[in-house]
Amino acid sequence: MIVLRRIPYWGVLALLIYMPFHIFLAQSVSLATGGLEVWKIAKDVVLGLLTLFTICLVVIDKKGNRLFYWLLGIGVAYFAIHALLWAVYPDLHQKSAILGIIYNTRLPALLILGYGAALLYPKFVFSSIFKVVLGVSTVVAFLGVLQYFLPKDILTYVGYGLERGTRPAFFIDDNPALPRVMSTIREPNALGAYLILPFAALLAIGLRLRDNARRLLIGGMWLLHGLALLLTFSRSAWLGAALAVALVLWWQYKARIMPLCKRWWPLLVATILLFTVVAFTQRNNEFVKSYVTHSTPEAVEDLDSNDLHWLLVREGIEGAIARPLGHGPGTAGIVSIQNGNGGFLTENYYVQIGYEVGIIGLALLVAVSVVVYKALHGRHDYVGAVLLAGFWAYVLTNMLLHTWSSEAVATQWWLLASLAVLARVPKKIKSKAPKNVTT
Repeated sequence: MIVLRRIPYWGVLALLIYMPFHIFLAQSVSLATGGLEVWKIAKDVVLGLLTLFTICLVVIDKKGNRLFYWLLGIGVAYFAIHALLWAVYPDLHQKSAILGIIYNTRLPALLILGYGAALLYPKFVFSSIFKVVLGVSTVVAFLGVLQYFLPKDILTYVGYGLERGTRPAFFIDDNPALPRVMSTIREPNALGAYLILPFAALLAIGLRLRDNARRLLIGGMWLLHGLALLLTFSRSAWLGAALAVALVLWWQYKARIMPLCKRWWPLLVATILLFTVVAFTQRNNEFVKSYVTHSTPEAVEDLDSNDLHWLLVREGIEGAIARPLGHGPGTAGIVSIQNGNGGFLTENYYVQIGYEVGIIGLALLVAVSVVVYKALHGRHDYVGAVLLAGFWAYVLTNMLLHTWSSEAVATQWWLLASLAVLARVPKKIKSKAPKNVTT
């Protein structure tokens, strides 16, 4: 029975290691084995079976607590809303509907799996899991930086291609002179989002270290993550990373920053104003238009990427208001492109959920997010600060893209968050932590 109780924990570790490499492995290994679709869906089948197994073990062993059953109840309700809407709209595109249910309900499934694994194996060491995650993200970041200097068609030799469902290379506004890296993740924006959490975590860890050799190592890893993040040219990821870093620094050094702000606020205000003026005056600079604002006109009604983004968001909101109970799973977001009649990218994950499963589904997603956030708020150490900062960073990126639809990003934050709720805080770390972590 002891071995059985550890299976969910081992499964969590396996998912944290595998998911960032899923796309690369599925595309490349399937060249030799065939069955690309099987490789693509296998991870979700494993996640579903692991989650059901974990729920059964927690119930049978009577390890569940109030929070676990709250999470389970919200997760079941969220799945039921998706299934009910598909029953109400049976003419939905079948593949899009199935993938919509899988992608959307993946979030509560990860949460229940991680929290259940921690309940069944309470002696796990969270710092060891963090090391695994940072080790994996370092490999991903290194491959991303390396990719920038390699031939842009190199991934076509390992199974990437539009005919196999994955683009082998990405460019800003499809300009071959402006390449973007995605490493082993699905696309550049997803890679940038994936790197936000380890980028903030490495900074928090490095600032706490006293050993120069270890600080040098962590500093090198942090710079590598930063360079890979930069080369994604993902504006949403840049903003998310900046927000996460700012929040980590604020929560860990609030007592030191406040006096400095009070003393030097005129200089701070002047710096912000100067930056704003420079940014405004340089808005038509070719470098800024190409790499920062992506203002090159699109082939859609002479709209640049920013105009197109807001157009899609507005259409998504209007559609959600027109049918407040939802259009059905798979009718919006990245899975909707499976429909031959045309997909609908809302360019906002929350608008996507509201469009697909209506106000009730969106309320359930917000509810589970609030429950986890409040539970994490009880950790007054750097782990809590990093995960809470990551939460707000991903709220921001999901307002701009479909970030939670990336299996690598979703697996990393939701599993770590669920584990961190129950992970013990070492006394020597707790004593150095700020007394209050607030937003």
